[in-house]
Amino acid sequence: MTSLNLALAHAVKLALLVAFAGVLVRGRARQCWAFPAYLATVLVANSLGSFWPARFHTPQAWVVFQGAYDLLKMVVVLELAWRAFAVFPGAMRSARVVLLLLLAASTVTIVFLTPPSSYATVWDFQPSIVAGTLWLLTATALLVVWYQIPLHDWQRAIMLGFAPYLLVFVVTLDMLRRHGWSAVDSAGLLDQVAYLALIVFWAWAAWRRDSAAPALQRAA
Repeated sequence: MTSLNLALAHAVKLALLVAFAGVLVRGRARQCWAFPAYLATVLVANSLGSFWPARFHTPQAWVVFQGAYDLLKMVVVLELAWRAFAVFPGAMRSARVVLLLLLAASTVTIVFLTPPSSYATVWDFQPSIVAGTLWLLTATALLVVWYQIPLHDWQRAIMLGFAPYLLVFVVTLDMLRRHGWSAVDSAGLLDQVAYLALIVFWAWAAWRRDSAAPALQRAA
């Protein structure tokens, strides 16, 4: 880990702490319980890799941490979808069918059509996982627009943040696929900068005062 990588890692920690504090102080957790769990997991993994690099800044640890991130991102998106449609039975029926089909397609793709997870072939298995998350995000967003579902500003910020970062992550994976491990420093730096921007955005959104909350969701 270079000095620049370490500095960015510490900056991400600081932004995560600010975002996490905003989630707690502003009462954002009740709008998506899985999200603070995601933030806490990233903070712990980031700290382990920075302070004990010999043990935790390794390919094996990366695969474990990334698996936890991928699972929690899926959970966050599914919780957001459930909260958005829970009080709208008609929309919930459609959302349940669409999201279950996407989950089934993602599961089949990951289990049967994707190589086993390995740091050496990260560009082979991660795109399928990222694609599954993006499908869920896109389907949820389209259904929200189609049924004109009111969302809290914080829930919208979570979705708006994930989508562009995941696209950048796919670009970094493509850099590795095209150029091999000679591009790992450039790809890692791009990913860190993009992720720092994401966490700063979430920290700002967590502390920002909401506009008037949707009445139906506020009552939930």
